[in-house]
Amino acid sequence: MCFIALLGLLAPRIVFFLLWLFTPAFVLAPFAGVWVWPLLGIIILPTTTLAYCWAVAMGYAFGSVSGLFLLAVGLLIDLGLFGAGRGVARR
Repeated sequence: MCFIALLGLLAPRIVFFLLWLFTPAFVLAPFAGVWVWPLLGIIILPTTTLAYCWAVAMGYAFGSVSGLFLLAVGLLIDLGLFGAGRGVARR
């Protein structure tokens, strides 16, 4: 599981897509079986969506500090990736 988490930080879209392909319950269960939200998550905020799926699978979600911490870390990573892309575009 740690190896998958490490890959999720390096290439979150690929890991999320592979998890969706091989374990669809991991991806669709947090979104009540609706496929549109995970698809938007892959496009817009892949690390945050992956962190949300992981938090729900572990039983944390929004009801605990651990779940909110996972979501916050995923969001900060995604926002950092957006900021890094803008910095490269300026050069």
